[in-house]
Amino acid sequence: MVSSDNLIEKENYLIENFERALSNEWFDVYYQPIVRTVNSRVCSEEALVRWDDPILGILNPAEFLPVLEKMNVCYKLDFYVLNHILNKMKRQLELGLYVVPTSINVSKVDFYSCDIVNGIRERVAASGIDSNKIVIEVAESTIAQDNDYVIEKLRQFQSLGFGVCMDDYGAGDVSPILLQKFRFDFLKLNMRLVNQIKKDDNARIIINELVRMAMSLGVETAAEGVEDKEQVDFLNEIGCIKLQGYYYCKPVPMETVFKRYENGTQIGFENPEEKEYYSQVGKVNMYDFSFLKAEGDEFEGYFDTLPFAILETDENSISVMRANKNFRLVLERNFPGKGNQQYFFSGNANKPGYYTMNSVRQCGKDGVKRIIDDRTKDGRTVQVLINRLVVNKVTEKAAVALVILSVSENKWSGDSMTYNYIARALSEDYIKLFFVDLDNNSYVEYNPDGLNRDVSIERSGENFFEMLMTEEIKSIYKDDKVIFSETYTKKAILKRIEKNNNFSLVLRKIIDGEPRFVSVKVVKLKGINNQIIVGICDADEQIKQRKAFERLKEERSFYSRIMTLSGNYLAIYTIDSKTGHYTGFKSFQENESFGIKKQGKDFFSDSTVIAKKVLSDDDFCEFERIFTKENILKFIKLNGFFRREFRIVNNQVPKYICLKAKVVVEEDIELIIMGVIDIDSQVKKEKEYANRLSAARTKASTDELTGVKNKHAYADMESSLNELLKVGKCTDLAVVVCDLNGLKQINDSYGHKVGDAFIKQGCKIICDAFSHSPVFRIGGDEFAIIVQGKDYANLDEIIESIGEINRINKEKGIVTIAVGFARKENGDTVADIFERSDALMYANKKKMKEELNN
Repeated sequence: MVSSDNLIEKENYLIENFERALSNEWFDVYYQPIVRTVNSRVCSEEALVRWDDPILGILNPAEFLPVLEKMNVCYKLDFYVLNHILNKMKRQLELGLYVVPTSINVSKVDFYSCDIVNGIRERVAASGIDSNKIVIEVAESTIAQDNDYVIEKLRQFQSLGFGVCMDDYGAGDVSPILLQKFRFDFLKLNMRLVNQIKKDDNARIIINELVRMAMSLGVETAAEGVEDKEQVDFLNEIGCIKLQGYYYCKPVPMETVFKRYENGTQIGFENPEEKEYYSQVGKVNMYDFSFLKAEGDEFEGYFDTLPFAILETDENSISVMRANKNFRLVLERNFPGKGNQQYFFSGNANKPGYYTMNSVRQCGKDGVKRIIDDRTKDGRTVQVLINRLVVNKVTEKAAVALVILSVSENKWSGDSMTYNYIARALSEDYIKLFFVDLDNNSYVEYNPDGLNRDVSIERSGENFFEMLMTEEIKSIYKDDKVIFSETYTKKAILKRIEKNNNFSLVLRKIIDGEPRFVSVKVVKLKGINNQIIVGICDADEQIKQRKAFERLKEERSFYSRIMTLSGNYLAIYTIDSKTGHYTGFKSFQENESFGIKKQGKDFFSDSTVIAKKVLSDDDFCEFERIFTKENILKFIKLNGFFRREFRIVNNQVPKYICLKAKVVVEEDIELIIMGVIDIDSQVKKEKEYANRLSAARTKASTDELTGVKNKHAYADMESSLNELLKVGKCTDLAVVVCDLNGLKQINDSYGHKVGDAFIKQGCKIICDAFSHSPVFRIGGDEFAIIVQGKDYANLDEIIESIGEINRINKEKGIVTIAVGFARKENGDTVADIFERSDALMYANKKKMKEELNN
């Protein structure tokens, strides 16, 4: 226990050092996030303060605030905290982060110690931060007594754009009275009530009623001291969706906030432009259906209510924003995904729950409230109410409320199906439905929604048959307009019905810019003599399949005859350029074909799979890059055809094939005709010819004795270099001319065989010296070297090395070489450089001869 003397001593110390603590910044400002559970983002923060004293250590507010209140100086600390808040917000703006409102706790004495309203207003105005980013937070006890004066100050704050929050909501008995006098921006639930959520059902009911009362007044609620998921789920369900506590984050200093953004561990600030959207979503109590404006049922328990969720939807997916416990239980039991928080439309069509999810998506678009019935996987009937709440103006996503009104206990059976369900299911394939009164020709047009298995009234009119000939005929394909106008008349329809009890007609209709086969069916309503139902059904796939089968029989016969006459075709494929569907016709050499199936749904995908197995690795890379429907059609459009050669590898033996394609149009259908052609023999003959031609060219340009290039090759290179010299593309160039000394004497004395060996020996010396340059034998004992690149850079050293070899060989009495070289000068041709080099070589040869004679 601390003695009273120690307490007085500590209090005196705090009084004496308060101003010093302010000036030395011994007060540390911490920030605790307030998280909106709907989006799991920080929607506001509360600024908290600690006194980090060099002698007493870290002091909590409970240790120093009572002392400061006695001194009437709390306002100075409040201004200190405010300045830190404003500096933090300015830094957030510099870093491109969203800025959310921050609460500053204001003591009751502040309202009497100074002009707190102007003090805060002036500092915020000077900072350039909007006043709506600062929230004045006061405890319920601050206003409990003598509250009119304080409330007037709070009104002044609100008139200036500041937010006002009451802390400890529900702690005392004055909250309802205060809510009559003043409209707070939000209320913070008493922490002790929050702590009782897991322990006491009565506390849960009290909290729910406090939140409901606040929402009825249009005031948001927050809860502090939230520490576990059970508290989060309950508070979220009842509409208290601003939560603060260690479950999310403890209070942290400013630098920690920014550090978390640097390393990616931040919760993340809410986009202020989405605040209203998430606020509207959060105001719904998951146990209160008053927003539906319909009478609810009576339930056994306070929280035993209909399964209810708020879903967020866009074109591609639906996610659960909020849901009560009963909804989660129903979702896990009856719908796919076992309670997943997100549902994707892709890949889920025709699966259980899709109809409901698509109805949610439609409601998000049109905002029309609807009640639907659906089937679970095991055949239970589910009745669902769907209503749009609000649209997010930033993301254009919609928040949609979904209430499960009932789930039948009876599983799927014929007895359980309703006429409504059957009729909707049968309407899926219809494009249009008309109800026609034959007495006066009036009609109602219905729009079937096949995806949703539903129909809706599109329009009504006075004369059905006149509408057919003036409006409907416009969408009929040009080649079918005559049969439409002759057959689709009142007289013709009634005559056919009288004879066959129904009327049907198949023709083509332009849908989405393309002709599609449709089946027109007319039936007379039984018991209603002069009324008919006209249905236009999409029969395109069915008719095209039938036509394709007939065409297939013809093509098989045609292509088999072609391949019999042309033995080099391994296979021919007809491919629908839009769908990729294909049919193949193989030659009798079945094992020699490309290997694709005789028919399939995706020619290019199937081709790639087979190609990976049979093509060489190098060819497959090229095949995969170029062999797509888009590329082939592009090639055909540019060139009139597509052609590429590849190698099939069978037992490590490559075989050449050619893929050749053209486009034809048959009955308005664009087809790609793809042939697989055996070109192995042809390619191998061409390669053999090319190899022979290359060998002949090489032989013609190679000196037979030494193996280096000959004078013909030199002439070709001289011509090429002269072209480069003309355009200034050849800068570093030299020509070296070498002559073997004493060849004539060797030939005369020992014969040409020894002379040939002498020439080879000299050639080797030259080739070794100019290892990076082409060497040419341009005469019996004369060589020329075209020097560029590395040898050009080292030309002087190379010439010196040949001189050194000459000195050694001279002593041994073996081959020596006279050398002359010249570098390119402005305006030179190769001949000009050679001429200077040749002259220098002969000068060198003369000098060497004189030295030998001396």
